[in-house]
Amino acid sequence: MRWALLVAAGLLLWWGWFVLGFLSEPSAVGNLRTGLIVVGAGSMAAGLASGLTGFWMLVARRA
Repeated sequence: MRWALLVAAGLLLWWGWFVLGFLSEPSAVGNLRTGLIVVGAGSMAAGLASGLTGFWMLVARRA
């Protein structure tokens, strides 16, 4: 389970970075820009939370 969380964290962080990369596109204006920010930042936040949880599970098991 903990390794699955760490893999999911990596994928979510990559996905958030990928989505936020589209902010530099000229067509990213208005509601589309807001949607990109929400999806990208939300994915990165979920990835960070998943990574911290997976890391905590690894450390807590060994302690």
